[in-house]
Amino acid sequence: MENNLLELDKLSVGFLVKKKKINIIHDVSFKIAQHEILAVIGETGCGKSVTGSAILHLLPDNAVVSGSVKYKGEEILNMREREFRKLRGTEIACIPQSPATSLNPVMRAQTQVTECIIKRKDFKGKKSEVKAQAHSIFERLGIGEREIYRRYPCELSGGMCQRVLISMGAITHPSLLVVDEPTKAIDWMLRREVAQLLRELRDSMDCAMLMITHDIDVARSIADRIAVMYAGEIVEIGSPEEIIENPQHPYTKGLIASLPSKGLNVMEGFMPSFELLPSGCRFSDRCRYAFGQCTASEPETENNGQGHLVKCCRWRELETNA
Repeated sequence: MENNLLELDKLSVGFLVKKKKINIIHDVSFKIAQHEILAVIGETGCGKSVTGSAILHLLPDNAVVSGSVKYKGEEILNMREREFRKLRGTEIACIPQSPATSLNPVMRAQTQVTECIIKRKDFKGKKSEVKAQAHSIFERLGIGEREIYRRYPCELSGGMCQRVLISMGAITHPSLLVVDEPTKAIDWMLRREVAQLLRELRDSMDCAMLMITHDIDVARSIADRIAVMYAGEIVEIGSPEEIIENPQHPYTKGLIASLPSKGLNVMEGFMPSFELLPSGCRFSDRCRYAFGQCTASEPETENNGQGHLVKCCRWRELETNA
């Protein structure tokens, strides 16, 4: 796609545990265009949040990272922390998961939002102007009542707390928002509301989003493209219609078939431990289509010619026989 805002090329992340390196993310590559929402879906523990943390330079000290992450054409993966701080929180912002753990319980809602700007070392503006920005964001997200500004998280509903988190990520008007599990631990009606808020926010701010989620219905409702991750690898990327209605990778087929709307056909087996990954294709030990080549070598990522990417050596054969 033209005008790519973010480009990942063969991003790999491992962690040193007792002098042993455990590889988690392996050769993850994708692009996000300006104004695009890319959703990364997959089972819990597949490496979605680690990918987001690598982009944001929020990995722990024992992380070993390689590959490339470019933002607006500039390499940022190995950028010095002092330099990256000029981007993080301004041009690249984050909406973390779980308001219960991400919000400070002893700080008022307005203070938590305004401090995203005021506490920056390079802040030179007026606090009154920042408060006005916070009020504008609150009103845009449907929480314009003045009394809400002074409330603590425990005095707000789950939906209101989620909106405060979104406000914290949006107040700097970033070009890229990394949104981590925005609908985790909230009810069905609120999930739809949050999803709609994120799409409206993207449109009003003209920003791009990387949305990390296990909620496939939310991904389908707001994403422009969906990337499917399994055991630290991207196995398929396509439009929501392609991924949901015409999945090509065997894992994606199983993931979609397990949805309530598709009959709750539970996939057999479990995602392997990152310390005991199968050889070749990481899904081979659960795949009913696996044969010798699947365990002998890692499959290449192929393009169907229309931007639909699949990492499976048998996907064309399966598509033909579908």
